[in-house]
Amino acid sequence: MFEGLRRRRLDHILGIKQAELAIKVIEHIEADTLKSLDSLKDPDEDDWILLGESSEKELSPTDSETLRTQATKFYYKEPHARNIIRLLEKYVVGRGFSVSPMSEVEAVEEVWKEFWKHNKMDLRKKEIVRRVFRDGEIFNRYFDDHEIVALRFMNPGKVADPEPGPELGKVKGMTGKCTYGIETDKDDIETVLAYWYKGDRIKAKEVDHYKIMVDSDVKRGRSILEIVAPLIKMYNDWLKDRMKLNKVRAAVAIVRKITGSPSQAANIADATRVKTSKQLAADGTAKQRAPEGVSMFTTNKGVEYDMLAPNLQASDVQHDGRAILLAIATGVGFPEYMTSGDASNSSYASTMIAEGPAVMEFEDWQDFFAIIFTDIFERVIQFGIDKGILPVSETVTEKVEKEVDGVKTFEEQEVTKPLSTECNIVFPEIVARDIEKLCKALVIQKGEGWVSNHTACADLDRDYDKEQELIKQEEEEEGNGEEDLPEDREDESFKKEADEDLPEA
Repeated sequence: MFEGLRRRRLDHILGIKQAELAIKVIEHIEADTLKSLDSLKDPDEDDWILLGESSEKELSPTDSETLRTQATKFYYKEPHARNIIRLLEKYVVGRGFSVSPMSEVEAVEEVWKEFWKHNKMDLRKKEIVRRVFRDGEIFNRYFDDHEIVALRFMNPGKVADPEPGPELGKVKGMTGKCTYGIETDKDDIETVLAYWYKGDRIKAKEVDHYKIMVDSDVKRGRSILEIVAPLIKMYNDWLKDRMKLNKVRAAVAIVRKITGSPSQAANIADATRVKTSKQLAADGTAKQRAPEGVSMFTTNKGVEYDMLAPNLQASDVQHDGRAILLAIATGVGFPEYMTSGDASNSSYASTMIAEGPAVMEFEDWQDFFAIIFTDIFERVIQFGIDKGILPVSETVTEKVEKEVDGVKTFEEQEVTKPLSTECNIVFPEIVARDIEKLCKALVIQKGEGWVSNHTACADLDRDYDKEQELIKQEEEEEGNGEEDLPEDREDESFKKEADEDLPEA
């Protein structure tokens, strides 16, 4: 009887022990798992904030600010991010970019030149492009309380919702719905009423807001670097690992074998650990360190060292770097040689093919920024009209179609119209070509009847109709100049002047 009780008691104790042991095993496994996960953690992961509070379509205010901060850090710290932004600057508003008025009123051009000079637009035009691509948006604010319009930029990070007041949580002056620092109509998110900047309400008519990479019903834009930032970070890590690998492969060691006991070898090794090059050996010569980057081992007969080279088999890793660069190029619409700055992998033919999508990408962005500079021009000219600096209307010459005896003809007549606020924008040349060879080829094709004048102008990036109008205008201006008088008229004029000089009889 007692034996049975004793056995059951032992079984109970054994069960408890087994349970405790199982718990310890589980805790040990969990600790090892967490340790393994920590080893996979990126060393600088804490420096980057995960965008986890947003939908796929729209970022939350916190994530939007985080993205701008990270994009700015990438622009200033990462060479590939800087290269992407700078290339877009050059192809959009680089050398050759100009904005000129279409109006023939001379005062319009004077007002525009004065604005361009006063606001240092030669520098500011590049900043406009840089801010848009880096921050994903730009806020242009205009101050028109002076004789010249002043253009300034609002910091996107300081465009934020105002703090609610003490009266029922309302903000004084707010009439619409405000999120992301942008107050819009309650029923239409695209109708902006005001912007809240540093806690102040700024009317929408004073600000032009442009955004990229989002839909029209999303209030804030997203940086062009967002999609390629992880890839750029991955490429930099890959590059660091390659450098570490090269250092390991270049490791060199010298083995110094000494005849004697281990203690004698140890004494010699200690004696040659020199901390300063000024110490002298027993024979009066200076003791020398091992060459820089070389390790020295001291041993006796009983110890041997084998020099082993690292067999990492990592030669195929070089293709990973190019794969990452190709992914970065795809994300921003560039060919590989533009992203990497290395055209060694491309031939002339492949480069010509690869630049096709890039040309369309740059042209698309040129169309986008044409809207921004057109709006700036229109504001400046309208300001001149409102202040009385510019006339309200102008007289232009137009062709009017008339029908006489069933025959349609065109007749020029002067028409009074409101002063034009339109402008002509010339963007930098995207593709560099040998213009002389191209013109010769077009002349041959035109002579053989293979192309029309319209097609030839299109190949030269010219508008045929517009160029014909300009040519006609120049011919008319030249024709209105002083003309040489015919010989008979010159003689008559000379005789008249001579008769006038004769004294009266």
